[in-house]
Amino acid sequence: MLKQPDITISLIIPVFKVSAYVERCLKSVIKQTYNHFECIIVDDASPDDSIARCERMIAAYEGPIQFRILRHEQNRGLSAARNTGTDAATGDYILYIDSDDLISNDCVERLMAPVLRDKSIEMVFGDCLRFNDDGVLDNHRDSWRQYKDYASKDAVRDFFFSKTMSFPSAAWNRLISREFIKRYDLRFKEGQMWEEILWTFFAIKHFRHVVSIPGVTYYYYQRPDSICHAMKEEELRKRRCAVFDIISNNLTPGEEGREAAHFSWLFNFSYIRIPKSKEFNATAKRLAKALPFRRYPAEKTLLTAARLLPHNHTGKEIFKFLDKHLASVSH
Repeated sequence: MLKQPDITISLIIPVFKVSAYVERCLKSVIKQTYNHFECIIVDDASPDDSIARCERMIAAYEGPIQFRILRHEQNRGLSAARNTGTDAATGDYILYIDSDDLISNDCVERLMAPVLRDKSIEMVFGDCLRFNDDGVLDNHRDSWRQYKDYASKDAVRDFFFSKTMSFPSAAWNRLISREFIKRYDLRFKEGQMWEEILWTFFAIKHFRHVVSIPGVTYYYYQRPDSICHAMKEEELRKRRCAVFDIISNNLTPGEEGREAAHFSWLFNFSYIRIPKSKEFNATAKRLAKALPFRRYPAEKTLLTAARLLPHNHTGKEIFKFLDKHLASVSH
């Protein structure tokens, strides 16, 4: 087990209507092989007994973890809860955990190990395993990741935009420098679904030192009663398009093409499946404008098709055929 270092950590857990899951989450925190850290629980005005369960577990706990519970007077959403926890954090690094998930027993120890050797590291992330009530959803139990040290802005961005790797867009399962978060005023946008995509988009503009480690450090629970499951498909796709609308208005000078190419497929996937609108037609135009045809012919062609095709069954089928054809040609 690691000795207590000079580097401190704040775990942040937003809580709202997770009575069935929160004890499982806190047990995984208490079981950490390294346990010299603070754990900030943010009560987002949860109407059930989630916080009462937390309070009982904390009262029974005897150990070095410093627990704090912060409270919202009214429900403000996951983004606001994370921001509240971040503002109150005192650790050098922050680890976000969703209260219906859990972390491996050695999660903190393993994520900390690289920064103990090099304090210039701004983020460390491991792999995650997804599961639901029926069991494991992923096809692998062991991580595909290797230890990789991306020690420059170009190296981090090359990794992020790689088509063969997978840079995590989730906020959880990442040990992130609090000083980095403060320096670039990285806030989760309140009231925005898929806010983590936006958070990552703005963070990736500035990362200069990121490390990935092998092995599963996080267990993501796919809830049957999640917001995404409860919301109608068309509304979900509109909200996803709204994320890419913000991105299209904030492309990085000199990197517009690579960023537009990276995000355009996800935008198209939702855009072609909802009724046309002036707002998202403008999003498509901005993304397409950022793509030089000579360098990104497939991406530009698909964006143009998504704009011009009718957003009905026929248009979707034509778009699907075009997407498949361009993918086969590019490979």
